[in-house]
Parts: sequence; C-alpha cells; structure tokens
Amino acid sequence: MPHDSRPPDLSTAVLRVDEGLVCGDDQPYFPAQLGEPQFVATDETGRHHYAVTPRFRRVVAEWVAITVEATSDHLRFRWDGDDLIVIDDDARDNDRDPTSGPAVERIHPDADGKYTFATWLWHVYDAAAEHLDDTTRAALAFLATDDLLQVDTVIRYVAENTFPAPDPQTLHNIRYRHRTSANPPVITSRDTDVEEPHDE
Repeated sequence: MPHDSRPPDLSTAVLRVDEGLVCGDDQPYFPAQLGEPQFVATDETGRHHYAVTPRFRRVVAEWVAITVEATSDHLRFRWDGDDLIVIDDDARDNDRDPTSGPAVERIHPDADGKYTFATWLWHVYDAAAEHLDDTTRAALAFLATDDLLQVDTVIRYVAENTFPAPDPQTLHNIRYRHRTSANPPVITSRDTDVEEPHDE
C-alpha cells in the first residue's frame, strides 16, 4: 500500500497536505488523515498487505454518514453534540430476544477532533484510477474547508460516485435530519422525508 494516497492531479488547494483519499466499497473518495499503515497479512506471492484506519474531520465524517445512510438498508446515523451515533438495524439479537433493539455505537472524536470508523474497511486512492473530474475536484475543495456551504456540489459528487446512486433529494433530507438532531436518537422506524432548502 502506498504511503502517499494523494492523486497526482490534486493540489493542496483541493486536498489538505496531511490528508489522502479513502473510500468504502462502491462509495466516493473522502479526505482523511491516514496515519501509519498496519501490517495485515502476506499473500501467496509474498506481497505484504497493510490497512489504515483513516481519521476524518467533522465535516467529512458528516458526509461519510450521509452517504452510507443513503445507500444502506440497515445503517442510520444521528449526532449527539460532537458524538456520532451509528444505529445498525441488522444487529438485533432476534434469536435470543425477539424484542431486542438495534445495535447502537457511539463514536467520540479523538483529542484532535477526528472521527474513526474502526471496524469499517477502507481503500486508499488507486493511482491507476482515472484523473478526477471537475465535480470531484470542486467537492473535494469544499471538503478541504471546515466551513462547507456549497452543499449541492458535494451532493452531486456523492450521487455521481456512489453505487447504487442515491437520489440527490434523499441526500438533502438526510443531511437536514442530521443537522437538526441535537439529542440522542430515539430508536424508531426510518424517518419520513423532510424538505431541506438548497444551500447553493
């Protein structure tokens, strides 16, 4: 795994100098601090494989949560102050307790205010990938700041680079719910759509 996951066509104006790009399966790239690669295994050819646990700034963690919630049939997210609450509807113990609720995980920011999704699998930027298009560059430029105003640009980027492609209005609705929830989650059925004004 390369130590530098910065695409060759991205300047520090688009990606912070201490960050690289990572993605989950069928998800867009997001900027993160990568830290030191950790050895995982050696394959049959003798090649060593490493893993990273990316650390995301708050605004990027918000978009990771929005993207995953829009494409998952069992994961939901809520914010409780600075903590990110992950609700997994598939992690019920129906065999032992049919009335059990979903699994709830609380992700605290670390001392630097960064968020880690420690049990998730992340891929670093593939240097063989095509150069990033204008929408991607614009979205990453906004994500490089902590004062994200151009929401529609990031929503366009997520919708165009996620499989299955989420509906842009769904992304707006999820973002609106995340932004307006200030208390710990009440574990209920999925929320109905809420109209969010566009930020662009």
